[in-house]
Amino acid sequence: GYEAAVALMVGETNAAVDGAWSAGATEVVVNDSHGGMFNLPAAAVDPRARLVQGQKPLSMVEAAADCDVALFVGYHARAGHPRGVIAHTYSGRPTLTTLAGRPVGEYGLNALYLGGLGIPVGLVSGDDALADEVAAWLPWAERVVVKRAVSGHAADSLHPTVAADLVRAGAG
Repeated sequence: GYEAAVALMVGETNAAVDGAWSAGATEVVVNDSHGGMFNLPAAAVDPRARLVQGQKPLSMVEAAADCDVALFVGYHARAGHPRGVIAHTYSGRPTLTTLAGRPVGEYGLNALYLGGLGIPVGLVSGDDALADEVAAWLPWAERVVVKRAVSGHAADSLHPTVAADLVRAGAG
């Protein structure tokens, strides 16, 4: 249920924070950006990170302007993907979004905005369907696969500690 999903997201978020610190980060900002944007219990997030929550004008890229690199944790495939887990693009509706005539997901639109600020995407984590899409759009980004997409509402997931270890390594 929802509590289990939150626990997984907290684990992968904290792993990304730890990996970033291990790689020499001097500041880490976590931007809670799904749905109502109050998903991560603040006390559960690594205390070395600042946490931005709530409905924000720039949604998933709020507070990124001063960052050196962006890490996309807990992402998903684009709307219309045939098997991506919870595949959508900014809306729960199956609305196809394109950029330069190519189907794109939230990762691509966010990367476009960040690229305009000179901020590269260093990591994208999620399912294998997402990783395939990201390879075409952001080939330089580390792609961390923490689950295999079975269908739009089912996944074959790695154990949470294994997934966290992969995210930590990818963020480092």
